[in-house]
Amino acid sequence: MTDLTSFPLVTIVIPTYNRKELLQKAIASVLSQTYANWELFIVDDESVDDTKTFVTSIKDTRIHLLNLDHTGNIAGLRNAGAASGSGVWIAFLDSDDEWINDKLEKQLRLLLQEKKQWSYGGYELMNEASQTIPDKYGRFSPISGWITPQLLTCEAAVNIGSLMIHRTLFNKTGGFNSESRLLYREDYELALRLSLLAEGLAAPDLLVRIRELANRSTNTIDDGYQRTAFVYQHFLNSKPGDEYERIARRRMAYHLAEMSVDCMQRRMYLKAVSQLAKAFVNRDKLRHLFSAMYRGLGTGNKK
Repeated sequence: MTDLTSFPLVTIVIPTYNRKELLQKAIASVLSQTYANWELFIVDDESVDDTKTFVTSIKDTRIHLLNLDHTGNIAGLRNAGAASGSGVWIAFLDSDDEWINDKLEKQLRLLLQEKKQWSYGGYELMNEASQTIPDKYGRFSPISGWITPQLLTCEAAVNIGSLMIHRTLFNKTGGFNSESRLLYREDYELALRLSLLAEGLAAPDLLVRIRELANRSTNTIDDGYQRTAFVYQHFLNSKPGDEYERIARRRMAYHLAEMSVDCMQRRMYLKAVSQLAKAFVNRDKLRHLFSAMYRGLGTGNKK
């Protein structure tokens, strides 16, 4: 068993905007960690509620508040928090989510034992009342190793709240990509880049609880398929190799076709045709292309 006293400092980053009540719970889950050698950076995107007053009232010298001008760019907020810290390891938590109390201890112990540079782990969804609810994408699959193919097909899912990265590796990636077209998909894009640089280590245990709210950012955007397609396009631009490119093109084509459904339902037919053409060129399955047209023209139900 690895000696916990040998564990280095962990920099924890929580970006936030007008979420004082939920932020309190997120911070409480950090304060309750069984491993205490951490520093926490709350990166505030110029909230107009009492976030600043609340955070500065906490009497714990490990907790720091970064006040930034409002941008709405969560990638930039996370990068700012990571850059402000000095921990050898970096971990992330969203302000509406909560860690299990031994998350840091369990994950760090595993990383040091296996001598890996980044790790992710189990998660579950909860509702506004903190009750566990089913995950529409199925159960978490702990897949370790060179997991790029599994990430591309979403067989492996890296939740940002379970992610822990060695600072050297994080710096090597350049951090989160703040490109506006990657907004709300920047965590997936980073995970893909991490998977090309180093083997991922999956912690099979539950590490984080994700609060599934109706107004959650990823539930309110209306161009999710387009954003995800751009992740794959960005990945392809990096020239990752034929094997990965084939998978990425198929996944991009799928999301472009689904995007065409949205366009047709909004009567944006020229744009819909353009997306379907791109999906065809990138080798989407004909059955799925016809399904997209069928649903988009209103003769079927959108899936």
